[in-house]
Amino acid sequence: MPRSGNKRLLRAGAVLLLCSVLLSGCIRTQIFDELGMITVAGYDLLKDGNIRGTVVMPSINPEAEEKVQVMSGISLTSKGIRDKANLQSDKEVLGGQLRVAMYSEELARKGIGSIVDTLYRDPSIGSRVYLSVIEGQTYDLLTYKFKEEGNIGIYLYQLIRHNVEDDKIPSPTLHEFYRSYFSEGIDPYVPFLERKGDEVRIKGVALFHKDKYVGWIPPKEAFHIKLVHDAYRAGTYETSVDPERMGVKPKKKNTTGPDIQMVFDTLSSKTHVDIVSTNPLTYKVDVKVRTRILEMSIPLKIEQPEVLRKMEQALSENMKQDLAKVVAKMQKWEVDPFGFGELYRAKFRGARKLSHDQWHEMYRKSRFDYNIDVEIVRNGVLD
Repeated sequence: MPRSGNKRLLRAGAVLLLCSVLLSGCIRTQIFDELGMITVAGYDLLKDGNIRGTVVMPSINPEAEEKVQVMSGISLTSKGIRDKANLQSDKEVLGGQLRVAMYSEELARKGIGSIVDTLYRDPSIGSRVYLSVIEGQTYDLLTYKFKEEGNIGIYLYQLIRHNVEDDKIPSPTLHEFYRSYFSEGIDPYVPFLERKGDEVRIKGVALFHKDKYVGWIPPKEAFHIKLVHDAYRAGTYETSVDPERMGVKPKKKNTTGPDIQMVFDTLSSKTHVDIVSTNPLTYKVDVKVRTRILEMSIPLKIEQPEVLRKMEQALSENMKQDLAKVVAKMQKWEVDPFGFGELYRAKFRGARKLSHDQWHEMYRKSRFDYNIDVEIVRNGVLD
């Protein structure tokens, strides 16, 4: 190779080396031991209108007596709360490991849109963060000295995650809340938590009208939200049936025996929702469920086709009645976690111009026709 070619290569190499040195000088070096990673953040509304934020970080020092570090600050914004937490910590407080964001009932009733928006726009925070509402104050929960749980943030994350994966509750991620919040045809929902002594449990599902909390429902009612909105692949359903519907006669005349308690395992479900009339606005909800029997309070000869048919009919009717009650309650509360509004807006020209309040006025007066078809495919270990 000519000598001039070698010089050009040397010049190019020198330029690349210089650029790499200059670029490395622009990158902020972060040492792991000097960082504090938040795993859970809680927000409470104070009487003066300020927000008290409480964050929990794990301690990476194996010799530390406390497994977590808890800090609290008062501000009007979540960013201001993090700044005040930094003033209390010997480490830089970061949100990159945030797993759960919690809101007190009082704050949630006022509205959490601005706080959720701040979290969503923070590039260091992932969209898979779980949101939740808690009965009482988040400060009381996060500062409580639990005997068992080391990192309360990881415990809460795993508590919510496994119940979502088992189809006990609908998924409450930051991304899903944010999408529903900015949609005019569906309302958000998140887990509703409570603490009883050393135990934290999911009490139900908190429902929102836009970003304002309006109330909570127990897991059995939340089952029907997921049944309509998503496809089920797991989960259980418990119901009671009049024994006479199953052909069981009471032992004594002129008496009615106790209801038969049944537990079913939902193997799969498929739901189709359509609008069959616009005046009045009427929805037809068709649900097909394939399930199996897990438990019964009395023995029945379910290997007999007639008994199995009666059981399928009873379960279909019970699920239909329960779904109708849940939808009626949601209409009364003016919350649409099912997404009926999204279907209406997608199907009719000009419907996308409807505001959230205009849709809910229509939703409150809507009618519903339900058809639930249950097929019991196998009987588990009880047969």
